[in-house]
Amino acid sequence: MKGNIIWQSVIDVLRKRFFLLLLLFLAIVFSMALQLTPAFLIRRIIDQHFVTGQLAGVWSLAALYLLVTSGSNVVEFSKVAFTTLIGQSILMDLRSKMAKRLTELPIDYFLSTPTGDIMSRLTTDVDAIHNLFSAGIINVFTNLFKIGGLLVSLYIMAPQLIWLEIVVIPIVYFASNFFRKRIFVFQKTVRLRISAIYTFIQEWISGIRTVKAYSAEKIGKKKFHGLLLDLLNTINKISTYDSWFPCVMQILRACVIVTALWVCAPNGTALSLGLTVGTLAAVIDLIGKLFSPIEALATEFQTIQQSMAGIARVQDFFKENVEVRIFKDQRSDDSGIVIENLKFAYGNTPVLNNISLHIEKGEKAVFIGRSGAGKTTLLNLVSGIYAPLEGSIRVCGVDPFALPPEQRRRLIGIVPQMPQIFDGTIAENITLRDRTISQALVEEAAKVVGIHDLITQMPNAYETIIGEGAVGLSSGEIQLLSIARAIAANPKVLLLDEPTSGMDTQTESRIFAAIRATSEGRTIFSISHRLSGMIDADVIHIVAQNGIVESGSPEQLAKQNGWYAMYSRIDNAGWDLR
Repeated sequence: MKGNIIWQSVIDVLRKRFFLLLLLFLAIVFSMALQLTPAFLIRRIIDQHFVTGQLAGVWSLAALYLLVTSGSNVVEFSKVAFTTLIGQSILMDLRSKMAKRLTELPIDYFLSTPTGDIMSRLTTDVDAIHNLFSAGIINVFTNLFKIGGLLVSLYIMAPQLIWLEIVVIPIVYFASNFFRKRIFVFQKTVRLRISAIYTFIQEWISGIRTVKAYSAEKIGKKKFHGLLLDLLNTINKISTYDSWFPCVMQILRACVIVTALWVCAPNGTALSLGLTVGTLAAVIDLIGKLFSPIEALATEFQTIQQSMAGIARVQDFFKENVEVRIFKDQRSDDSGIVIENLKFAYGNTPVLNNISLHIEKGEKAVFIGRSGAGKTTLLNLVSGIYAPLEGSIRVCGVDPFALPPEQRRRLIGIVPQMPQIFDGTIAENITLRDRTISQALVEEAAKVVGIHDLITQMPNAYETIIGEGAVGLSSGEIQLLSIARAIAANPKVLLLDEPTSGMDTQTESRIFAAIRATSEGRTIFSISHRLSGMIDADVIHIVAQNGIVESGSPEQLAKQNGWYAMYSRIDNAGWDLR
């Protein structure tokens, strides 16, 4: 998106909510008028009634004063309600745009950006922006409008005091600017501190098993305390400026009122304006009201500065490069997986170079190599997560990177090394809320992998809620659920990313049995760092030195004194290739 995305949201909402904006503007105007009227009523009551002793009509004016004050409160309530509605609409529009942008970012962004930082941008930073539009900007505009009206009213009552107003306004401005600049720096630091706390909490919770296993609670507590202390110190610096600012304003207010009293009241000097008692009371009332919106502006500075820091971070989020994908409606065939002259690199670091191979339909191919050899990268390229730097990949005749989302799952099923369980029912974890996958297909997939009986023994069978951590399920059962998810849409190709890594022999046997059951009639692309992780391979490809250094059937490779033979000796010795 071009331009400032936040202001685009504001403009879009204001266009849709123009009538509400008009009501808000009228509420601001009426609020100002109703707040100015009491001063003129006070002058009339004192000069025309109390000073002259003519009390007739005083009660009517007092009732009018009460009515105006009550009306001012009603209008103020309406202003707050209209402001809140507009602010919530802007918040909704902005969050929708951020959610859309999140789906457009490449996987590299999620791998290189801490989860806590992403969460902070989508929550606290957006909330800060919401405060800007639901209170900050509107209140600033309202208070500036009030200040203008009060200055005009003061000029009408005592035009000779215009010099005092001209002197006061720049003093208030420079004092506010002094505090604003310093608060802004610290508010941005607060956003970074909060992001660091979110990142720590996310890492701590996701790794809680490791924390408990190594009794690292005290270490985590110490680190968390340090992060909180950094945040507290920064907030204390902001609080120092926030505390001093109202004091400065109060002192300035008192000085202005004393000066106005001395000049306006009869004092026996040439500077005396000799105003009437009623006018003097009205002037003091207006001066008191003049400083109220100025003080309110000072209070809003914290909200505005916090919001500006949030705006900067959200703008940085929208500056991230999106993933450019041109989806094409493609028709698949039975050609298997064809890779030609494939090259890929992470930045300036080459990972795969000049790879060409053909996996026939129904063939089971296993890619073996050490960690970092490029096996997982190759699998990600075949699945369409990455696009090749050079060369081409065709899965059943189609480009996986350009495959539309609604077609991807029908062609490619993926079983990751570390399966993700989402908060929801078992059925939802298999379908991933894909409504095109029926309950019959869900149960069929569970039966194929051998987990149907376990599910039916649960309290609500397939409607049993399992949390994000899949409490109550073993690692093997979670992997079986992941395999059922992969085959639920009956894909032609199955990609396996070391599905038995770190499992015991018994669990590994269950996973092997499930994979064998799901392999019938499907092309299998599997990766492993050890030969014992192979599953009925028709062909083996050894990945090393940024490419494939050896290929062939297990029988052919066993007769050669090459990479496969070396890996076989290492595997038989019980060593780990990782």
